[in-house]
Amino acid sequence: MDELEFRVCLKIDVTVLDVWVEQGWVVPRSTEKGRQFRDADVARGRLILDLIDTMGVNEAGVDVAMDLLDQVHSLRGTLRELVEALNAEDEAVRRRIVAKIETIAE
Repeated sequence: MDELEFRVCLKIDVTVLDVWVEQGWVVPRSTEKGRQFRDADVARGRLILDLIDTMGVNEAGVDVAMDLLDQVHSLRGTLRELVEALNAEDEAVRRRIVAKIETIAE
């Protein structure tokens, strides 16, 4: 979706969007048609609005929240890759790894 559609969807003005982009809270793709936004950007925008408008979080707090969200997303991706790699191993290897994890977790 283009910038105007994004702003209309979230009911924000260009100044607010520029702050979000400047802060790195929303990272649109740049194309010859201008900034383009994905569904994930809309979800992030809604979260930002909830944090600011509903919960009264300031910019520093939004920055921390968005950073933590990005870290969780990254960790989920890494965990997914680890599970895929584990599933590609034979049963004996998987059992040894699971046993090792269980001893570490104790």
